[in-house]
Amino acid sequence: LYIPAHRERGFLSPRTDVGLKLYIHNVMIQEYNKDLLPGYLRFVEGVVESEDLPLNISREVVQSSPVARRIQRALVRKLLKQLEALSESEPESYISFWNEFGPFIKEGVADIQSANPEAKDDLLPLLRFHSSRTGNDLVSLSEYVERMVEDQDAIYYVLGDNLRSVAQSPHLDYFEASDVEVLYMVDPIDSFLALALPEYEGTPFKNIDSAQLELPPDQDADQETTETLPDPDFNRLVGRFVKVLGERVVEVRESKALRDSPCRLVSPDGAPERDMSRVYRMLGQEFETPKRTLEINRSHPIIVNLANLVSETPEADIIDASIDQLFDNLLLVEGLHPNPTGMIPRIQQLMEAATAGPGA
Repeated sequence: LYIPAHRERGFLSPRTDVGLKLYIHNVMIQEYNKDLLPGYLRFVEGVVESEDLPLNISREVVQSSPVARRIQRALVRKLLKQLEALSESEPESYISFWNEFGPFIKEGVADIQSANPEAKDDLLPLLRFHSSRTGNDLVSLSEYVERMVEDQDAIYYVLGDNLRSVAQSPHLDYFEASDVEVLYMVDPIDSFLALALPEYEGTPFKNIDSAQLELPPDQDADQETTETLPDPDFNRLVGRFVKVLGERVVEVRESKALRDSPCRLVSPDGAPERDMSRVYRMLGQEFETPKRTLEINRSHPIIVNLANLVSETPEADIIDASIDQLFDNLLLVEGLHPNPTGMIPRIQQLMEAATAGPGA
């Protein structure tokens, strides 16, 4: 068996001419056998020769044959062990492999029922992720666990469209301030992967956009140099957010996690559709943006300025336009905006107001 240096097609555009060449007693029986390896290893090519299968074997018999199942288990076990050994002995070569075929390994974890269930433990060490600490490098789950900070009890991750957008996620505010590493999940398959990864070696996975995420107080947060809105002004602004956004959000409330961002959207637990919406958009399918809770950073300059406008000139058009733009910005960063170009007229409205000059 061998793995090509490059995949010939995209992950979501599978080839039909894949599979191993099956020989029995030196006679080729099938040119593209798709049953001797699980689907997530379809990028592997090679030849299998057996003297334990009959020459007149059909595909249906191969699928149900105990001998064929033993061959598959042996091949999968050997392949995954070889890949793990490669990751340890030649990490640069393994990263080259991962950059080409990583999504297939993730598929194996996400849809392990279609493969050998016992292979999941062999697949987890092969996973690699970008993170808030790694830059262009990648981190394994074991490396992440080894460098968890004191009292950290979870593996944190964030889902996004791409590395550049996810690095701008407001959900990272607390974790960057507390030096807690967050895994970046930006592949289309990652929404499925997140659902299939409840824990790793006893440490649970947690999405940092969860409304129920319990975080310890940030001891290093600077509370002295930031202006905090008094309750009447803040409550008045929250009411304006509720009026403008309406049914697009479940609730508007103060954030306890934000530091440098004006607001964020958090998701209720037990809502897998929040992750699947990103997949639907990537596949060009229609989807409804899931309703989330909007959290506001009452110390952020934009929020403070908006609150002042609401108090002094509540009729100003820029207030509602700014609230709509803040909401759309969050959808864009989350990879959930159904029509980003629709923001252009509003952005131009905000630019016109910003460049109008004093007294305009």
